[in-house]
Amino acid sequence: MVSYRRKITEVIALFLFLVMPLLIILSDPGADQLQESQSFCPFKMLTGLPCPGCGMIKSMVSLYRGDLAESFRYHLFGPFLVLFFTSALFVMTAELIRGRNYRISWLYNMKLAYGAAVLMGDYHLVRIILFVTSHSLLEILHESIWF
Repeated sequence: MVSYRRKITEVIALFLFLVMPLLIILSDPGADQLQESQSFCPFKMLTGLPCPGCGMIKSMVSLYRGDLAESFRYHLFGPFLVLFFTSALFVMTAELIRGRNYRISWLYNMKLAYGAAVLMGDYHLVRIILFVTSHSLLEILHESIWF
């Protein structure tokens, strides 16, 4: 049984994650700065290569702006993550308000979680292969902090 305090922490974390792209939109109403901005991903700054989550926030910002195609271009799983986190936020908030646990099978399904992890790993492997084959070593180093 998950404690009340832990559930509140989870709800706050989900809410903040879903609101962060809205704050980016408020600070940058146009899409130009988002497209050209340097990544703050520690993995990309060290290696010059994208990590499995690189592009997720840009994907969410594009989705919130209503551009689904651009959202999928930044990260295939961005729109799905928004949908999943929004659903989880509603369920967890309802659990807090009602004081009971709803055992929604897809939300707590380990097979679904492992399947999503494998899909994301495969997607990341394809992204890395495409990134390395379409960029020179100098371009990859330019994406890192070493150049």
